Amino acid sequence: MSLRLRINLLITVLMIIFAAALGKMIIDDARNSIREEIEAGTKVTVQMLSSVVLLAEMSGAPRPFLLSFLQRLGHVRANDIRFFDATDTAPVYRSPPFQYKAGRDAPDWYANLVAPRFAPTTILLRGARLEIVPEASRATLDAWDDFKRLLMLGGLFFVLINALVFWYVSRSLRPIAQIQKALLAMEGGRMDVTLPQFRVPELRRVSETFNRMTRALREAMADNRRLALAVRQSSDAILIHDPDGRISFWNPAAERLFGYSHDAIFGKALGTLAPESRREEVRQQLDAVTRREPIDNLVTRRLTREGTEIDIALSAGPVVDPDTDQVVGGIVSCRDLSAHNRAQAAESELRRNRELAQVVEAERRGIAQELHDELGQCVTAIRSIAEFIGQRSHEAMPDVHAAAQNIKEISGRIYDGMHAIVRRLRPTRLDSVGLEDALKETVASWAARNPRIEWKLEIDGNLDDLGEAANVTIYRLVQEGLTNVVRHADASRTVVTLKRDASSLLLSIRDDGHGRVTGIPDSGFGLVGMQERMHALGGSLVVDGKPGIGTEIRAVIPIERH
Repeated sequence: MSLRLRINLLITVLMIIFAAALGKMIIDDARNSIREEIEAGTKVTVQMLSSVVLLAEMSGAPRPFLLSFLQRLGHVRANDIRFFDATDTAPVYRSPPFQYKAGRDAPDWYANLVAPRFAPTTILLRGARLEIVPEASRATLDAWDDFKRLLMLGGLFFVLINALVFWYVSRSLRPIAQIQKALLAMEGGRMDVTLPQFRVPELRRVSETFNRMTRALREAMADNRRLALAVRQSSDAILIHDPDGRISFWNPAAERLFGYSHDAIFGKALGTLAPESRREEVRQQLDAVTRREPIDNLVTRRLTREGTEIDIALSAGPVVDPDTDQVVGGIVSCRDLSAHNRAQAAESELRRNRELAQVVEAERRGIAQELHDELGQCVTAIRSIAEFIGQRSHEAMPDVHAAAQNIKEISGRIYDGMHAIVRRLRPTRLDSVGLEDALKETVASWAARNPRIEWKLEIDGNLDDLGEAANVTIYRLVQEGLTNVVRHADASRTVVTLKRDASSLLLSIRDDGHGRVTGIPDSGFGLVGMQERMHALGGSLVVDGKPGIGTEIRAVIPIERH
């Protein structure tokens, strides 16, 4: 049953009770009023007729006198007068019928409620008797007419009041449908629904409270959503367990780290993730959580689903119910240290490679210097001696002269080969003119030897403050790249681009050759050696070949380290 119908029903019941009480009061008043009226009328009639009877007795002919008086008197209100002879049972005279509201009577049920019961009054005279019977029908009819008018007015008022109450209640409760609709929308998950400001003060307060509630729920849900996203998208493995150590939550990072799905690990003990040697540590962890003692970055080992032990950094803390202030479980965060350890090892290896590259470069520089100074002087001396011998034996000893010429020619080839080795060990032009000019000379040299290829060098940025290792690596990479273009690419155009930005040095060697080389080969000395040099400097080397378009060698060196 709707609230509107209940209110109307309540109003109706109250009005019926009020009408019943009012009706009872009216009926009681009508009964008392009729009684007083009949009693008064009867007393007057009895007094009057008693006087008339006395006069009739004095007249000497009482019967004719009294009959004459009664006939002239006619009907007396509230009384029926009957005249009997002494021995007769039928009246000689009876009051004529009522003229007042003749033909109408009050309903029997109403008359039974209000009409009083009176015994007739008898007056005796010689040879006759006079009966005065109280008659309340007219008074009852008057009361009934008044009561009926009140009933009609009350009925009209009852219908009007109910209609007005129904209309007003319907109008006042009309916002209930909006409130119900908003609540259903909230039940369906919509937290953006709001209620307008209603006119009824009570409903206005409801709408204001509802809007504050939805706003608070939206904020809480947004916070929970952000927290859930943070937990689910966290790179750390996060799990929640109950006081007994049974796992109840498991985020995707935990699935990736330990290999268990959420359904597979749900309800299992924390000891499932610990090696046998670490089970006591798990019990101590649970005891610490129960005592509300946090655990921060404990370096330990745990067990994956495949049985592999991994190094992790573990943090744990209690989950406390804010209502009861009781520890209801714990939350554990695990960070995989394997990648960190590998990164540290790689960083250490990179540092050693860089130091080794510097040592190797210094050693190469020393060997080049030794070859240039010591072997160069010796070869020069041998060549000078051979030339001297050749001049002295030109005519006298032709055989000696020919041998001296051979020694001179061989020493020259040794000298040229030594200089080639020195240049490969140490690009001396870098020390004398710097990286930019050395690259220009190198490209110009290749252009002079290979005029069928169009050569272009583009340099953007200052190259003067680069470290020696970076200078040598870039120079050697350009040498190797140009050598590969001439030997293998069958290209008609080559572009060398060297660009420096805030954090790195970018080298590109592009040609328009066949483009069949799509990566760095697994063996060899050229590009493989260059890749090792780049890795030693913390850089990268990529060879990208596109058949029919050409090949590009791209190198990146992080110059902030050098």
